[in-house]
Amino acid sequence: MAEFRITSDSGALDLRRLAADLVESQGWPRDQVSIWQNRGGGDVVVTVDPALLEERSPDPLAVSVHTRSEVHRACETLRRSDPSLRGVDFAELRDEAARFFAAGWTLGDLLHALGHRHDGAPWPQGPGYEGIEWLQHRLRNWKSETGDIRPSVSQEGAQMRIVGRIGLPSGLGAPDEGADAPRRAASPETARAAADDARRLMRAQSRTTSDSLEHRERTASHITRRRR
Repeated sequence: MAEFRITSDSGALDLRRLAADLVESQGWPRDQVSIWQNRGGGDVVVTVDPALLEERSPDPLAVSVHTRSEVHRACETLRRSDPSLRGVDFAELRDEAARFFAAGWTLGDLLHALGHRHDGAPWPQGPGYEGIEWLQHRLRNWKSETGDIRPSVSQEGAQMRIVGRIGLPSGLGAPDEGADAPRRAASPETARAAADDARRLMRAQSRTTSDSLEHRERTASHITRRRR
């Protein structure tokens, strides 16, 4: 087992929490990592399965797509992976996919969106479910009412991990009443406002959203859109 130690001369740091955050940031499974805090709390020892430290090639489905050539290769993979795209003009497929890649989506995110609705229900498949209109219909489900691209499945997962670690403000979504008032369900307006607050908080705490803005700025100058 590989081992490293975290020490601090100050007692103000929660070394065990710091070690746990480090393990999570590396994406190491907790069942392959052990965290030991020595008596006295002056240092923490972390042991890691050596297999986790081996250099591995990045998962092509989980990496961001930035440049025009990367978008082209990703769309070729999409076309091979989804039979409903084989009759779609490649330039139209590239234009549709490029908008989502510019928002920070990965190839795996786009494959998930082509197979599932935003609520998780699978899209129907087979004869009749193909072509550019079917592609646009599926991707439209992953946009808001104003046309903005929603967070992808991997972005939502990253946001929820952050919320799970730092928590949400207490009382979020509760009716604005006194402490002694009887508890009751929030009104639909309050529930919607709470959901918006939670969504804004997740986006504010997630690096994914800021990264997507950088992706959009970097790729905007490289994407050529066809004139209609």
